[in-house]
Amino acid sequence: MKNLQLINLEAVDNIIYPESYDQTTLFSSVTHIFTDFKYVKPLIIEADTLAADALNLMAKAHVQMKIVVSENNDFLGIISTKELSEQSMVTEVAKGIGREEILVRDMMLSRLTLQAFDLDSLQNANVRDVITSLKSYNMSHCLVVDREHHHIRGVISSSDIARKLHLPIVINTKMSFKMLFEVIANKT
Repeated sequence: MKNLQLINLEAVDNIIYPESYDQTTLFSSVTHIFTDFKYVKPLIIEADTLAADALNLMAKAHVQMKIVVSENNDFLGIISTKELSEQSMVTEVAKGIGREEILVRDMMLSRLTLQAFDLDSLQNANVRDVITSLKSYNMSHCLVVDREHHHIRGVISSSDIARKLHLPIVINTKMSFKMLFEVIANKT
């Protein structure tokens, strides 16, 4: 048995955080910026949630996108703060739906309309490849699918990429891949 010695903390000033060791660059593997649901619990919301409640929940959690599921936890689509914007709410009200009756299912992007990265195609890609690929779509989030196992494996978020590349992020601005690409282009 080894006798461990305790040390005095008088010379210790700082606390270390994971970000201090994060050396993500444009040429880093996609694994540096990919939120893998194998390790991180996905942010989900039920389709029957009131849209106004969903927006409040997302604002409190400081997230811009959630995966929409049925009451049986089946994947239905995604909802983001873009779909829940005031303008989108007014559009729904104009259709004759009361504001207090609008549900996430009324505003979400259906899985039938979504496209995603295949997990296998990301294996040899880097951060720059992802940003370049998504710039033209002007997206702020992109799902990653494991086609072999038929499930959503994770998500890539432009705000996560900006944070990991230590680029400035304005909290109330929705960071898109196009905006991220422009910031990077101006830095180099």
